[in-house]
Amino acid sequence: MTMKKTERQNHILQIITAQTIETQDMLMAALEAVGVQTTQATVSRDIKELHIVRQPDQNGTSRYQTLRMQPENNLAVLQRLFEQSVHQIVRVDFMTILKTSKGNGNRIAASIDAAQLSEVVATLAGHDTIYVTSPSSDEAKKLTERFNRWL
Repeated sequence: MTMKKTERQNHILQIITAQTIETQDMLMAALEAVGVQTTQATVSRDIKELHIVRQPDQNGTSRYQTLRMQPENNLAVLQRLFEQSVHQIVRVDFMTILKTSKGNGNRIAASIDAAQLSEVVATLAGHDTIYVTSPSSDEAKKLTERFNRWL
């Protein structure tokens, strides 16, 4: 069944709250079970827009969860994540590369995105590495200095 984006996203939030969803395939199967037909690309976009990340739950199972942050708390949350999980910061021209604890790349990148820092154009995260792109070398230098203060 075709539905509006907001309806589909509400289903996604309900599913990840009620079930342990570890992969996009599991999420797509759960959506299909409630009658929502969609593509993997659409689910991927929804996950990004909803600030959903894979992180360990209280049992240690890596599952999709929302980053519930108020705008005024985004920077404080990001600083705390840096203190806890970022181990190395390297700047290369207009990019800043972050090495994190295993499994924290996506979570920290989502927090960087949520903080809406003026020095950040985009993030690309892996398991334990994040590439942060800035609009210029000067902006990347400012960003690297800010990040280093948080370590």
